[in-house]
Amino acid sequence: LPLILGGYGFDPVLDVPGVTLDPATIAAEQELWKSITGVITPERLWEGAFSYPATRTTVFPSMFGSRRNYNQLGYYNYHTGQDFYSLMGEPIPAAARGRVVLAQSLRIRGNTVVIDHGWGVVTAYLHQSQIRVAVGEMVEVGQEIGLVGNTGRVAAPHLHWEVLVGGVPVDPLEWVETEFP
Repeated sequence: LPLILGGYGFDPVLDVPGVTLDPATIAAEQELWKSITGVITPERLWEGAFSYPATRTTVFPSMFGSRRNYNQLGYYNYHTGQDFYSLMGEPIPAAARGRVVLAQSLRIRGNTVVIDHGWGVVTAYLHQSQIRVAVGEMVEVGQEIGLVGNTGRVAAPHLHWEVLVGGVPVDPLEWVETEFP
């Protein structure tokens, strides 16, 4: 089977806090991330297609899969989520019903909430100014889980939203356009 190009673009060079590019910091946070997002809960908690986790859903500053260059170091990274233009302090609604499995400040991802929707599907909401939920809490679709911010590896306030399946990032927009499974 031949490889097919994905057609992913290149984001402009991003100027981010240097501490968020430290290899030791990246490795430690990635280990925590894998332990949270790779868990497969046997119960399915969501129904239907996911909802957008933002009010501004027509223009995106960065798409899933785009290549990333931080602080002029080269295009060695790719974007694992979908960014939404948002104003500082705008509410962030949960995209689907689920259980909060992480609600804390991380060095790279900033103030972060991760929701387990069951069957190995999780969503993550990064860079928040405020977290409004706690670990173990069940949330419903549309429930406010936090406020947009600019914490962690960011160049400006926005919402970074990820959908992971079995610990692997997938295109989040497919989950609002398609009902799985």
